[in-house]
Amino acid sequence: MSAKTILIVDDDRIFAKALGRTLENESYTTLVSHDTQGALLHAREAAVDCAIIDYNLGAMLGTTLMERLRAEGFEFPVIVLTGFGDVPTATMVMKLGAADFLEKPHNPEKLTAAIESAVAKSREKSGSSESIREARQRLRVLTARESEIVDAIVAGRTTKQISEVLGVSQRTVDAHRASILQKLEISNAAELIRLAIFASLTRPQD
Repeated sequence: MSAKTILIVDDDRIFAKALGRTLENESYTTLVSHDTQGALLHAREAAVDCAIIDYNLGAMLGTTLMERLRAEGFEFPVIVLTGFGDVPTATMVMKLGAADFLEKPHNPEKLTAAIESAVAKSREKSGSSESIREARQRLRVLTARESEIVDAIVAGRTTKQISEVLGVSQRTVDAHRASILQKLEISNAAELIRLAIFASLTRPQD
């Protein structure tokens, strides 16, 4: 198991300390906080892989801390613990983006499994998002007209159809296509289509 840093946030100091020891025995590095401000400080200063947040943090709910972490741009997964789990609460927490929802007292094996699953899914998602950003960045070198032609190629239009839609000659379309392939350093239309679809060029999400 690779070393991971886990942020524990619980206003029950005895429980938080015990949970920290449990995770350290499993080779995790732990950061413990008993309130929102301390948790945010840890998140800003350390590379947190996963947070375990108590649903009831005394003066506020753990979901409020989740929202503040997201507002500051932290994307590490969050596992919510609660001493009074019920279906409505679990549903609400999961809708807010929690990776998992577990009841106290925690089962060490179940908690460890939840952490590993949450971190793995988060890293997979992060890698995919980075690849999408890179694909979009590559396509930004194209001119507006070239982007239009890429859209048309992805839509399955022929050179003749593209020329008719854009009101230019087929030779001009071919010249643009050649320029596109050269700029993107790819050799054929199939690669272009895969890149454009992956980057969602026809439906920008930026």
